[in-house]
Amino acid sequence: MDALLQATVEKPTSMRDQMNELEPLELRCLTLAARGRTRQDMMRETDIPLDRIDRALEDAMRKLQAGNLAEAVFRAARLDLIS
Repeated sequence: MDALLQATVEKPTSMRDQMNELEPLELRCLTLAARGRTRQDMMRETDIPLDRIDRALEDAMRKLQAGNLAEAVFRAARLDLIS
């Protein structure tokens, strides 16, 4: 029973829990997207490879339970994660 309880405690169960797990790069990419930057712009501004930016955006969308980038940006703004 202890293993089951521990697994329940460690696993995020809500969007609020999941958004607490957003990495700094995920938040940075969402902020740049909110400001109208393209993925190419993000790559140039951060000197981070495009595949890493794509992965950060995909991870952020998954964690925010968003179907697309616009929805992820909206949800992040609504949760005061980005400004």
